[in-house]
Amino acid sequence: MNTYLKIINDYKDKNVFILGAGPSLYYCIQDPFFKKLQKYGIVITVNSSIMAFKNCDIFISNDALVRRWSWYSIITNSKCIKIVRNSLERYKNELKGFLYFEPRRTKEDKIDFKEQRLCYCSSVPSAVDLAIQCSCKNIFLLGVDHNTIEGKDHFWQFFPKNHQPKAHPPAQGPFSQQKTVFPTNVLAYKALEKFAEFKKIKIYNCNINSDIDVFKKIEFKNIKKYF
Repeated sequence: MNTYLKIINDYKDKNVFILGAGPSLYYCIQDPFFKKLQKYGIVITVNSSIMAFKNCDIFISNDALVRRWSWYSIITNSKCIKIVRNSLERYKNELKGFLYFEPRRTKEDKIDFKEQRLCYCSSVPSAVDLAIQCSCKNIFLLGVDHNTIEGKDHFWQFFPKNHQPKAHPPAQGPFSQQKTVFPTNVLAYKALEKFAEFKKIKIYNCNINSDIDVFKKIEFKNIKKYF
């Protein structure tokens, strides 16, 4: 099994931009600076956020149902590094060139700094864990919200109906179901913040209205001040 460990020495001291799929990502996309992110660091997309940055550097997911979405074809056609949880290894003949990660053995609120596995409660914590293990310089979270904007819980819900992704059931549940994992995510974020401090890495959430209060919140329009 080819694992993510293959790349962890490639991004030392780089800025890393992790794109979640929350509704605030839509507003980041509207800023002209969004298209210039790769000039200043590495772009990691998580699940459907690859729709917003198709030429990303890394895609990561621990969603076993990722193959059921229409945006899955963007991943398979992309030249980016693709990392998925080892639960998808059974599709290895289809996922040629993909790298895999195993979930951490510890509970969500614990991080063994020496263990070379990734957080598993959801895909954004997995991405943050990856960036920390890569010894990056700063981590910037975009579209990591834990809330809704104008009744929308994903950035792509602002798109016209004919540009929104489709899923073959069973796939992602309603927002009321998605919210049940949010408290667990927060436990993971608190543990990851300690891991980042240990590695002397700063984590910034680029949405001052995010319900996630673990990381320092900044406005996306001011992001360059923190490079």
